[in-house]
Amino acid sequence: MELLTNDLILRPVTESDIEEIARMWKHPEKISLEDARKVLEKMEQRHSKNRVKAICHLCLGVFRKDEPKTLIGWCGLDGQVSPNEIVLFYIIAEEFRCRGYATQCAAELLRFAFEDMQYDMVSGGCAKDNLASFRVMEKVGMCHNEIYEDGGFGFYMDRELFLKSKMSKKKASDSGGNG
Repeated sequence: MELLTNDLILRPVTESDIEEIARMWKHPEKISLEDARKVLEKMEQRHSKNRVKAICHLCLGVFRKDEPKTLIGWCGLDGQVSPNEIVLFYIIAEEFRCRGYATQCAAELLRFAFEDMQYDMVSGGCAKDNLASFRVMEKVGMCHNEIYEDGGFGFYMDRELFLKSKMSKKKASDSGGNG
């Protein structure tokens, strides 16, 4: 499985990525190769459980198309929060932020969740001081729907909102972005 955006490749990591997993799992701190293998094994076990409308946990490495061997972050969908709920997540290493990568991850994961995995609702959230993540969720068309006890923000997108945002993007591209 591989998801592509304008600039990124989102894919499961493999044994050939073990040094990158060690470098990025707790970035900026590095973990041992042995611990990286344990992380990889756990990811593979969770991925093997994923089915349409039943994602256990999907964690994908974020790679730039122009540097496909260098891991710059993580993204995915977590289905372990509660039954019938899927949660979007993404984290991009600080040196690669402010380039639209998190927005590309979020948009492609939403497309994957609704079109390929046939979910009806996707949730997301961010800490109260994480305005960049707040903006990412707004940009991809998610709706702010709650404030958590700690002051963080909850978002959601349902199938109807997804289809509307997809149609508005198509209209904008059909009209050269002027409509």
